[in-house]
Amino acid sequence: MNKNSSSSEKKIVVLGGGTAGWLSAFLLQDYCRKQELSVGVTVIESSKIPMIGVGEGTTAIFKTFLDSFGLEEAEFLRETRGTIKYGIRHKDWRKLGHYYDGPIDDPHFLIPPVGEDGFEYLNSYCVAAGHSVSETHLFQILLSKGLAPVKAKKNQLISNHPFLHAYHIDNALVGQYLLKKSKGIRIVDGVVEEAIRDSETGHILSLKMDDGDLIEGDFFIDCSGFRRILIEKTLGNKWVDYSAELPVNRAMPFFLNHDTAKEIPTYTLAWAQKCGWMWQIPTQNRLGCGYVYCDEYCNPEQAQEEIESVLGHSIEPRQDLRFQVGRLKDSWRHNCVAVGLSAGFLEPLEATSIHSTLVQLILFAKEYLSAGLNGDYSGREDFNQRIAHQFDDFRTFLNIHYVSERRDTPFWEFVHQECLGEESIDRLQQWEKSLPKREHFHGFLSGLPHVETQLYFPVLDGLGLLSQVAARQEMSKRNLKRQAQEELKRLHSKYKEMTKGSLGHREYLLMVSA
Repeated sequence: MNKNSSSSEKKIVVLGGGTAGWLSAFLLQDYCRKQELSVGVTVIESSKIPMIGVGEGTTAIFKTFLDSFGLEEAEFLRETRGTIKYGIRHKDWRKLGHYYDGPIDDPHFLIPPVGEDGFEYLNSYCVAAGHSVSETHLFQILLSKGLAPVKAKKNQLISNHPFLHAYHIDNALVGQYLLKKSKGIRIVDGVVEEAIRDSETGHILSLKMDDGDLIEGDFFIDCSGFRRILIEKTLGNKWVDYSAELPVNRAMPFFLNHDTAKEIPTYTLAWAQKCGWMWQIPTQNRLGCGYVYCDEYCNPEQAQEEIESVLGHSIEPRQDLRFQVGRLKDSWRHNCVAVGLSAGFLEPLEATSIHSTLVQLILFAKEYLSAGLNGDYSGREDFNQRIAHQFDDFRTFLNIHYVSERRDTPFWEFVHQECLGEESIDRLQQWEKSLPKREHFHGFLSGLPHVETQLYFPVLDGLGLLSQVAARQEMSKRNLKRQAQEELKRLHSKYKEMTKGSLGHREYLLMVSA
């Protein structure tokens, strides 16, 4: 028996539920509807494969996603037990006892850069004056004070900022939420046993299920995670390994309870440890945590002992996973595109996973899907190059996080001696002479958000990698010191007015969850 919809419409089959699978189904169905394409979308997920919601962070593009589909933030937070995220706190990365924050708003939205090259003089001024770059960010204030993104005015909640914030989510609940919001998407509960391919073209024709049914499709989206059932096991693919630059290869997720006497954090905590680092992601009811470490320097038992020593109490690991960091050579092969973990995996630092998933989907839907559904795969090489570039840029960004003064353990000594990649070296050498500028980052994602100056400056500044001499030379050359001082003063005054009367984070979450 074939479980298919009308033969007159094209069929997209998404293998795998979870966040990546449901984002794929949701976005692609909406795009096809808006383009008046006759397309049916099927999601195959198995109730036999449970998903563990250990907490995950998004970037600001997820707020854009919610807004574009008219999905209300209050409902989303209530249904997913989500919280607000303004950035990431990096603890003990540069050296023990030191931390720095990476707020994700862009103050140059309010104070535009100057000159034809888009010189971001507020950043350069802070470096030249010896101030933290994060001082220019409104989100640094909201993050530090634990404030919500809204304030009460005349019995109404209004936004207190013009930027896009992000979220901390229970990823298992996000898939369920998107399922509720999806209309017309077919769901097949089962396990794929085999992919049937065309003997001449090699394209996938259908998926044979464990109950014998065939699910036919014109185009397939592989969201099967690390299993990569279609894009790798069926179609064959090469793996581009990042382990030389990203040294961790195991993850031990676990949960912690909130300290009810404290505000729920509005940031992800990335806390460097002896053999890697620990994440803490606050959802409404708990902290989703995990130790990401290198098993060449400790085994799972030692990793657990280390974390329990750091926290001062025992933990109950959900599991211990070994993973490969890297990407596929080709995210698109034949009539199949890999999305999310199927396309590649970077260690869970800087919320790259959901971000890259959304960017890949939006790019594919806007520029390639219509042709691909009709058997035109001429854009395949272009798409693959752009996605590879996206992953490679994130690899370099994360690699630079490991430029540390720490030498206190064999792991950190190894990182210092062996792990800095060529691209990272080139960038850091360039930025010793001239601070990061927009022209150093070439757009290749059709205007979709990517890692550029906005994200690099707080990290480089926090690690002490920005040249004060170069910053002073740039400010002197352009004679912008006085202007920067005045603009920063006005900006802080504006921030004070914006945040006046803001609700506390926990107060806001209780309000929207009532």
